Amino acid sequence: MAIPTITSSSAAMSAYSSSNASAPVRTHPGRLTSYMDTQMCFSKKQEKVKKRVIWGIEVAEELQWKGWELGQEITKNLVLKNLSFKTQKMKYRPPKTKFFFTVIPQPILLSPGIALTLPIIFRPLEEKEYKDQLWFEKAEGTFCVDLRATLPCHNLICPPSLQLPICAMGDMAEAWFCLDNVGDLPTCFAWEFSGPFQMLPATGLLQPGQTCQIQVTFQPLMAVVYEVQATCWYGEKSQQQSSIQLQATAKCAQLLVSIKQKQPEDQDVEGFQKVLHFGSVAVGCTAERQIRLYNPSVVSAPFKIEVAPDMLTKDQAFSCPTASGIVPPGGKKYVSVFFHPETLDVRTMDYLSIIPSGSASQTLLKVVGFCRGPDVSLQHCCVNFSWVNLGEHSKQPLWIENKSDCTAYFQFAIDCQESVFSIRPAFGTLVGKARMTLHCDFQPTHPIIYFRRVACLIHHQDPLFLDLIGTCHSDSTKPAILRPQHLSWYRTHLVRGLSLYPPDILGLMLSEKKLAQDKNGALMIPMEDLQSPLIPPMTEYFLDGTSDLAIFPPPISIEPVEVDFGACPGPEHPNPVPVCLMNHTKGKITVVWTRKSDCPFWMTPETCDVPPLKSMAMRLHFQPPHPNCLHVVELEAFAVYKVLQNFNNIEEDCTVCPSWCLTLRARGHSYGAALEHHIPQYFLDAPKLFPAVSPGEPSYRSLLLINKGSMLLTFNLAPKSSSDISLRPTSGIVAPGAHQIFLICTYPKGNSWKQHIFYLQFNFCPQYLKEVSMQSREEPLQLQLDTYKTIFFKPTQLGCSSTSSFTFRNPSRLPLEFEWRVSHQHRKMLAVQPARGLIQPSENFTLTWTFSPLEETKYLFRVGVWVWEAGLPPNSKPPSTTHYMIRLVGVGISGSLSTKEKELDLGNVMVNSKQSRLLVLLNDGNCSLHYHLFLEQCSPEGISNDPLALQLDRTEGKMPPRSQDTICLTACPNHRSQFSWTISYSLLPHRDNKVGEKQELCRVFLTAVYPSLSILDACSMGSAQGITRKHLWHLFSLDMLNSYLARDPSPWELTYKVPSRHSTSQIPPVFTPLKLDFNFGAAPVEAPASVVLLALRNSGVVPLDWAFLFPSDQQIDLELWAEQAEFDCTELHQMRVQDNDIFSISPKAGSLNPGQEQVVEFKYSHLFIGTDRLPVLFKVSHGREILLNFIGVTVKLEQKYVHFTSTSHQFIPVPIGDTLPPRQIYELYNGGSVPVTYEIQTDILSQVQEQNFDHPIFSCLNPQGEIQPGTTAQVLWIFSPIEAKTYTADVPIHILGWNSAIICFQGVGYDPHVMGDTAPFHTISWDNSSIHSRLVVPGQNVFLSQSHISLGNIPVQSKCRRLLFLNNLSKNETIVFFWQLKPLNFGKVSVSPMRGKVAPEETIPFVVTLSTSVHASFYSVDLVCKVYQHDLLKQYHKDLQEWKDEKMRQEVEFTITDRTVRRKAYCTACEPMRRYKTLPPIKKQQSLNRPASWNLKTPKEETSWPCPQPPSPGMLYLGLTARAHATDYFLANFFSDFCRFFLHWELPKRKHAREDLEASEKESPDMWVPVSKQEKQLLVDCLTTIIRGLLEDKTFHEAMDQSLVEQTPYFRQFWNEQSVRFMAQNSSLHIMPDLSLSSNSWEDREGKEQEEDTWRQGEQEGGEGEEKGEEEEELEEEEEEEEEEMEEEGMKEKEEKLAWTGTEPTSQESLKRQWQQQLKVMVEEEQEQDQKEAISRLPAFANLQEALLENMIQNILVEASRGEVVLTSRPRVIALPPLNFPRIPTPDMLPAAPLGPQQTEMSRLVAQPPTDSMRKPAPSRSDLPP
Repeated sequence: MAIPTITSSSAAMSAYSSSNASAPVRTHPGRLTSYMDTQMCFSKKQEKVKKRVIWGIEVAEELQWKGWELGQEITKNLVLKNLSFKTQKMKYRPPKTKFFFTVIPQPILLSPGIALTLPIIFRPLEEKEYKDQLWFEKAEGTFCVDLRATLPCHNLICPPSLQLPICAMGDMAEAWFCLDNVGDLPTCFAWEFSGPFQMLPATGLLQPGQTCQIQVTFQPLMAVVYEVQATCWYGEKSQQQSSIQLQATAKCAQLLVSIKQKQPEDQDVEGFQKVLHFGSVAVGCTAERQIRLYNPSVVSAPFKIEVAPDMLTKDQAFSCPTASGIVPPGGKKYVSVFFHPETLDVRTMDYLSIIPSGSASQTLLKVVGFCRGPDVSLQHCCVNFSWVNLGEHSKQPLWIENKSDCTAYFQFAIDCQESVFSIRPAFGTLVGKARMTLHCDFQPTHPIIYFRRVACLIHHQDPLFLDLIGTCHSDSTKPAILRPQHLSWYRTHLVRGLSLYPPDILGLMLSEKKLAQDKNGALMIPMEDLQSPLIPPMTEYFLDGTSDLAIFPPPISIEPVEVDFGACPGPEHPNPVPVCLMNHTKGKITVVWTRKSDCPFWMTPETCDVPPLKSMAMRLHFQPPHPNCLHVVELEAFAVYKVLQNFNNIEEDCTVCPSWCLTLRARGHSYGAALEHHIPQYFLDAPKLFPAVSPGEPSYRSLLLINKGSMLLTFNLAPKSSSDISLRPTSGIVAPGAHQIFLICTYPKGNSWKQHIFYLQFNFCPQYLKEVSMQSREEPLQLQLDTYKTIFFKPTQLGCSSTSSFTFRNPSRLPLEFEWRVSHQHRKMLAVQPARGLIQPSENFTLTWTFSPLEETKYLFRVGVWVWEAGLPPNSKPPSTTHYMIRLVGVGISGSLSTKEKELDLGNVMVNSKQSRLLVLLNDGNCSLHYHLFLEQCSPEGISNDPLALQLDRTEGKMPPRSQDTICLTACPNHRSQFSWTISYSLLPHRDNKVGEKQELCRVFLTAVYPSLSILDACSMGSAQGITRKHLWHLFSLDMLNSYLARDPSPWELTYKVPSRHSTSQIPPVFTPLKLDFNFGAAPVEAPASVVLLALRNSGVVPLDWAFLFPSDQQIDLELWAEQAEFDCTELHQMRVQDNDIFSISPKAGSLNPGQEQVVEFKYSHLFIGTDRLPVLFKVSHGREILLNFIGVTVKLEQKYVHFTSTSHQFIPVPIGDTLPPRQIYELYNGGSVPVTYEIQTDILSQVQEQNFDHPIFSCLNPQGEIQPGTTAQVLWIFSPIEAKTYTADVPIHILGWNSAIICFQGVGYDPHVMGDTAPFHTISWDNSSIHSRLVVPGQNVFLSQSHISLGNIPVQSKCRRLLFLNNLSKNETIVFFWQLKPLNFGKVSVSPMRGKVAPEETIPFVVTLSTSVHASFYSVDLVCKVYQHDLLKQYHKDLQEWKDEKMRQEVEFTITDRTVRRKAYCTACEPMRRYKTLPPIKKQQSLNRPASWNLKTPKEETSWPCPQPPSPGMLYLGLTARAHATDYFLANFFSDFCRFFLHWELPKRKHAREDLEASEKESPDMWVPVSKQEKQLLVDCLTTIIRGLLEDKTFHEAMDQSLVEQTPYFRQFWNEQSVRFMAQNSSLHIMPDLSLSSNSWEDREGKEQEEDTWRQGEQEGGEGEEKGEEEEELEEEEEEEEEEMEEEGMKEKEEKLAWTGTEPTSQESLKRQWQQQLKVMVEEEQEQDQKEAISRLPAFANLQEALLENMIQNILVEASRGEVVLTSRPRVIALPPLNFPRIPTPDMLPAAPLGPQQTEMSRLVAQPPTDSMRKPAPSRSDLPP
């Protein structure tokens, strides 16, 4: 289709933009801009010299010379103007080059407002460009003016870019830009560009300084962003170019069509066809409806509206004047659609297409309207005047009514002036819903029967007929009186053929029984009962017997029926015209003409009788009474049977027959030939088309002629008119203002349109002809079928159905009925809906075909549709039909559904919350699938009545082929569990209700969880820093808190799922049964606050919100008058605690994602003496709710106080039979400000021992001790059960000078053989959760990579190490750290390095080592790392050194004061000047025996210069826990883990003789553990019995003797290939070497195994290390020398023995020598192997191996942490080339040599563990903490 040429004037204005300038876009709506419009060239104004102002001087930036010639001097003036208010002084320097020169430089003085003109002369010598500068100097500085002379050149400039407005696809936008010729020559240009841009003018010529406006037109065909570069070529041979970037965006226009002022019949649903219904509209009227076009896009939307093209133009009842238009962006436009019908009682239908620009999509609007005409009716169809005497007249009223709301034109077809009947008015106009009264007059002229059937012609309606009857009697003649009943009988007789018989014959036949009477009294032939048919009014009007065609044979006829006398100007009368009157009846007829006296036409004879079946000739006369007149009349005659002239002749009333009315139209005029007839003025309403009728049926239309003039208007049908139409009346006269109604009839023939032309002549003048053209056709029985009579179905699933729409159109103007006929065998597979129906004219009918395959194959059907005319009676066979055949093609296939994920995991969903997920269904087949989804819950199994926790948003749907669909799954679990569901599907058929087999689609999994929070770690600070981690864990009941948090919340706890204010009381109600204590311990009053840091971790899988709610946080804010006036003690105490912020939490609430951690600070301020309590609600949103009782104790100063957490203590369960039970720890915390001494009374323990067979069940290793203020003492206990039961002991603990407490110690003994794997053989339970935690103290930039180390179960005498990192997050602060270790009662903990420096954003590693003792015990150690800022520490050392220097100075300096000596005046001048003022004396500070952390406010002596205090360090806490087991028990329970530990035995130290003597002297039996007499006696008895038994046992004696003489056994591991080969070769020589000679080597090996390594790791002082190193070296050298001597002696003995064993002659000496050499090699190898084994068994070697491995692993881990090595990367294998040189013998093949001094030295060197990765530069003295 054509693209409209409307520009994007669619937009009112468009902008032209570039980087330099912007100008409005010029648009020309409705036409393309021509070349002349765009060729707009004009000369630019003379460029002004650019000036600038420098320090008040206005001067040009540049002077430029153009158009110069060689040999000439061109002068330009440089103007300097003073714009300031003071005199300016300056000077200038002449140009450097000789081509520019000026006057001799001299100073310039410029007064304010004065200008100076400085001439500058340019003198060129050659054609080139010249550049120079003229410099000016002022007091403020210098500035210059550029001097430049250029050659003439071509230079065209244009903007770098042009942005065109957004344009719709198919629309056009315009923009303009300027092309400037800034060169010196006339320049031709030519543009080079690409579509969709057009540029005008594309070529041209620009004179220098001229500018041309270039028009850019943008006509996009695609909705994309266009960026096109247009190039302008110019210059000599078009070698120069200037380009512009054209940028434009095209978008697809969109129009939304809706109907304005919707009516109930309209259809305006989005997605369906829109129908605009006009309703019923009066014929000839025009109705208007409007549609609304809305443009939602950002571009203007041009559109056009098209009507269905296959409609005949003359028959278009619908019209839309707006053929095209533009809707602005976001705007609306209303388009009017008009309906002006011209065909009565027809439902008209048409289609309008609204097409936006680009024809991307269009909206088809269906318009429907119905045409209604006037509805005129008469009061009566018959007016009976009865009988009237001759000479009289009768009148009767009659009203005519229009029941419709449209105007009706009516006219009675009677000449009232020439007829005995008259109707007044005979014509008129009836408006809608109006009634008019008519006056009917009867004035007979002869005594006969009068009857005339008058047609009432109505425009756009079938005619009405009015029967006028009357009888005239005279004195002599009395005809029978005619009544309406006679008319009814007459019409019946007319049908039965009895109307041609006179009444006398009918009466005779009736008397002779040849005729009979029916029930209505009408005559009938016996055995025949023909009734009067229903004759259409139009048929009756046209077939009235005056033409060749008639319904019934006329009884009498007249010829001609119309006479034209033409022009009769006179004075002679025209000749009469003969008229023939024929009688077709069986009786004699009397004809009477009713002539008025003033009528110019008359008939002679006026009365005559016509015999039966005879004719009579008559003459028609015309005599115009006046000249120049028009005459047209209708002469009237009545014919009646002669026998009816006397009523006495009528025997039967039913035989009375009415008269027949004969009319003759006569016309003529009296105009002379030279006279011109008056011009007619009229209006003719003539349609263009005949209505559609059935084949063979006539088509009728009405015409309306209105006389608009003031004179009479005559008309007549011209002879040259078409002969296939019939026009009534053919002639007549119309009075001024009156109208004439015509009825026209034709019989359409042929399916093609046929044109009918007829001419109306007015006023008897040939030049006044009106040509009327009408078209008609015989409507064909045809349909227009779409898709070329072929329907293709989509591939269809077996058992399912697919549909395809099929549209056909009725191109005719008649409604048609259709029927689709499908063969019986195909009805199961093929169906159509509707199969039969009615299609209106011009309607597009869409029906739906349904294809249901039965098997997997391709189907081909041929189906026919039969069409016939609608409106036939039911069960009647249509006279003619037409059929069409179409072809239908379908394929039956099988398909299935699938999902992208066979297992869909919804993840973790919080209970009672909703989680949505999209399930993607895939249809990979080629057919559409209708499916139904089924959801079944697999786990957990629930009650059938319970709703499923998973819901589908829909369970049915349809999927096109090769597509995907999404189903929204919504899960809402109501309890914690693992849910799983199975989603199945079944395919749904269309025609039956059978559901296909269910098939599993996918599985859905969901884990319903509650928010899970856990406490990872705890740390105490401030006054509580002395509380150990283990003790703090128990004070805050963290084990119980974690167990509570791990459980599901109760329904009561979920009363308020999120923190909310819900209480009005001071003590809010509690909805949870869980209560715990948070005990902050004790501290003196006014001491620093006790701070506890808890590391919270979201251990669950869903995000959570947590909050600590004080009672005030749960209260609803009330007005003052509503608050409670009286409070109890508890409420007052809580209010005091909250008002003074004694307990505070920071932060009080927060959110944590899964795995995220957060540190919460709990602070207890010691403001008031006593015990403070506060209930705090710990709320996890949608989870647990726990009530925490905050408890804190504040004691007085100088008061002793030991904080007991509870009155009972539970030991770790111990198995019975354990000979080495572990040592367990009980902690006591001193919360006071003074040291306390505790004493545990062990008498009760002795009682328990006596009750258990004198076995020490409970043993306290340190029952007495002292606890420093703010610290924790560890009391060591041993619990050793002998039975599987629970032991208890109430042990008093006395605090000297304070109260005592009785603690119930409990221990559980169990039998591991009975309990098996369920035995509680585990480590400490409270530290498991904090193994991988990292507690970061708020406000510190330094943190440890791990805040707790749990070594778990380890063996005794093992050394365990862990590598950690110290991180410095600060970007500019260097920190210094120092580890503060506490001594252990057993075992040893070390940190390497102990101190160091960490640069900003650096991480250093350190190793924590635990060396366990020989005792099984529990280890719980808190390591403290103090962190200082390097700058503050350095400043402290500097201040401290200055303080010490001053102190030293004050100690040695003294002042002698002699008041008697007077100073002399001159001495003051000689006195040396002191640079510094003497500092005040330093006084000794009073030391307080209190913890420094508390900073108690105690009185201090004022000092003038106190000693500098060290900066407060940051504290990092590292907890270490472990459980050491005896080796036997560890192997029994953790055998697989034993290989992971290194057992460390300390090497015995070599002591001097003096030290040994002193040790022996100091050693005394008293040093041993005291043993009771019973134990001693038991031991003596057992040993005596054993020894005596062995001495008397003979078997023991024999075994001892046999072991002494038994040879060394031969084992397989002693075999080697060389010895076997040697023995085989020498078997014939009978040489058997004595293998017992090697026994020395075995003895040597056993001796070497007893050696001990004296190497020790260097963790002690340097001097001792060096001495120990020297001793170890000497010891090793002595041992090696002894081994070498023993080996040499052994070799000599072997050689001697071998020499004496030989008995063969000397020929075998070479063989012996070879054998001896081989034997020597074998011996050396054995010795080397023995030596290696001995060394490997030495503890020193094991320590060396462990140190090397430790260092290697540490280096690897440190490098990995720094990113230098990636441990998870795949190893790379490098293939080396094959070795072409001979292999070098391995050390095993070479003779072994004893270790020499160099090797010993090397081993000693290697023994030093390298620590490169761990080594840090030693901090300087200023870096070390105090």
